[in-house]
Amino acid sequence: MRTVHQCIVLLLASTIAVSAQPFQPGQNLAPLGNLRTSDFGGPYNLSLLSVQEAEVKSGIAARQNFSDADIIDFLTNVECLEGQFDTFGAFGFGFVGNLNLGGPAPIGARKANLSDRVEPYMQEIALSEQGHALFVRQAGGYLPCPQVDFTGGFNGFLGAAYGLGNSSIEEVYGSPFDPFMNDQNFVLSVLTLEEFGATGNKGLVGIISNPVLANGVSGLATSATAFAAVERTLLYQMRNDTVEPFGETVQQVFARISALRDSLDGPQFDDQGLVNSDPRNIAVPDTFINNIPTDIRGLTFSRTPQQLINMYSLGNPSGIGPFFPNGFVGAINSPVGYTNMATGLEDFPASPMDAFQESVAAVGEVNPPIEGTYPSSVPGETELTQALYGQLDDGTYLTRGYNTSVPNLNMANTNNETQVMVGSPGGYIPASALVSSSPAASSSPVTSSSPSSSSSSPSPSSSG
Repeated sequence: MRTVHQCIVLLLASTIAVSAQPFQPGQNLAPLGNLRTSDFGGPYNLSLLSVQEAEVKSGIAARQNFSDADIIDFLTNVECLEGQFDTFGAFGFGFVGNLNLGGPAPIGARKANLSDRVEPYMQEIALSEQGHALFVRQAGGYLPCPQVDFTGGFNGFLGAAYGLGNSSIEEVYGSPFDPFMNDQNFVLSVLTLEEFGATGNKGLVGIISNPVLANGVSGLATSATAFAAVERTLLYQMRNDTVEPFGETVQQVFARISALRDSLDGPQFDDQGLVNSDPRNIAVPDTFINNIPTDIRGLTFSRTPQQLINMYSLGNPSGIGPFFPNGFVGAINSPVGYTNMATGLEDFPASPMDAFQESVAAVGEVNPPIEGTYPSSVPGETELTQALYGQLDDGTYLTRGYNTSVPNLNMANTNNETQVMVGSPGGYIPASALVSSSPAASSSPVTSSSPSSSSSSPSPSSSG
């Protein structure tokens, strides 16, 4: 039997081995530590960073036995969809050279009718998306682009956002949605896809083993987030313009899009409209403008590949959906398990560094692992770190800017008394004094003058 001294020597030897070869094949990032510590400076009390902890747990569960090559192949789907849509809309043609690698031509692609004011922005974004596709190819993505459908994709997705069920947009509103019709339709469509990529790429950074690939994917995430902010700025300027054939404003249509995306990626609350009246998130107090969706810490969100596939496919377990009529190419092609989270990570995987660390009890309270395969809720994603009052539905469009009247300005984000303070025109008002003016309590039904009250505008599902 080994003595305690011999065990410590073996632990030190294994630590040196890991340090000497930190990127062994199949090692992944997780074995370098656990959720409490990743180096000898720990353990770290991360109990307040519950959103980030939940996203990391989801990412590790999503990794399964997939390789970095599988992740790059998954990106082939995302970047081919975004890149070809943006390129056709901005320039009137698709990928050139070997970016497509012999994949089929997109369905419904053409040049968008863009104003001189908007077109330069869209052209730069399109060139950037071509660059993202180039990264995938240079990183080893050898699969041809999948079949993508712009006409069916956006009509299917927006039909779901309006809760049309088996009816089509054309059947209900008299004509289909044309993503290339004008500035507002095109930028709305670009942003719908852009934030799939921005959140999905950020989620991949933590589960890719190779540091060069992780660095590249982090570049995808940051540039996509930056361009999404540009698109949100343009849409905010067009927020009162009408979107055909719905007869609702840009702000209202995107509120529905945001609610649908949030309802499809699991129970977490990680999608926001152009205007944010939900006090759990940061927005400018006097306008509620929301150019970059973040949690109350100002941190952007992450999604897993399985969550993205569930969103693209509108919840179809096969991964086949309106944007990808033949499904996804590569090994990561199904949304199955999109709500899964890795369990027990506070003490797993075991690390040699544990021998030199304080106990969990000495660190402080650490969130217990979520039990079961399909958790009913994700800690931190809905509660974040501030006290809430009243029940807020994460799946509705009402707190995402659908109601175009400005809410009570004294309500804006002032109920977080311990973490983040955002001033309001009347000065700080503590949460305890705002119970009666909660947005959830004060939101009134849409009046008869609202476009959504028309018999031709069914209300979307509000499940989340």
